[in-house]
Amino acid sequence: MQGINDKVAIVTGAAKGLGRAIALRLLKEGAIVILADILEKELSNTVLELTENGFKAEKYIIDVREISAIDDMVDTVYKKYGKLDILVNNVGVQIRDWATEFKETDWDKLMDINLKSYYFASRSVARIMKKNGKGSIVCISSTNAKRFTSKRTPYCISKAAINGLVAALGNELGRFGIRVNGVAPGYVLTDMAVSAMKANLMSEETAISVTPLKRFILPEEIASSVCFLASDEASGITGQTLFVDGGWSINGLPEPKDME
Repeated sequence: MQGINDKVAIVTGAAKGLGRAIALRLLKEGAIVILADILEKELSNTVLELTENGFKAEKYIIDVREISAIDDMVDTVYKKYGKLDILVNNVGVQIRDWATEFKETDWDKLMDINLKSYYFASRSVARIMKKNGKGSIVCISSTNAKRFTSKRTPYCISKAAINGLVAALGNELGRFGIRVNGVAPGYVLTDMAVSAMKANLMSEETAISVTPLKRFILPEEIASSVCFLASDEASGITGQTLFVDGGWSINGLPEPKDME
């Protein structure tokens, strides 16, 4: 894709899953990628594998719940490379419980990671991107921002808020040449999803039934969409959330409930 080669990117939550797939795609396009995560062992293994394959990848251990830690990371990257072109806010956590039972500590943890870190990381990199007159921020949302499921109320709220954040920041930062967009995945075939299905926390049959394409989305498909929005090929797009969900967000009722 145009406009990715030699750019400096930070991807949060990059030790595994979607974050790893996004980082890998940016690396394949020639970017220098800082993979940020709190999972030190998993992150070290991922970065080692990537660097052994010739990619310009480096790790950064961070707890994104700490605003000062976010600012320190951004400053460190900027001082080393003299620029910061792309930020992918990908880090996220899912905590399941009924709304009537959801603990305040779990609410704070989920919102700090899923939403607060997105805002403050975006704010931090925007200060640098303003100096260069351009930059791209991509936030990972979810189809749960539009299609709501039980025992995930705070998660759904956080993802709906990300769509609002994308639109508001896209509006405010556009005058500085900074684009802000989102990608909302549907049911993606990650290791986490496989584990959830094995533990009966997630139904493969139900997921397929509400997805018009009748299959799971692959991590690489999310990564491609993120890379597109981060690239110069999407130079006219800002404030938008792209749903990459196999059509789940535009589906009505699951097919078993549909009339013949």
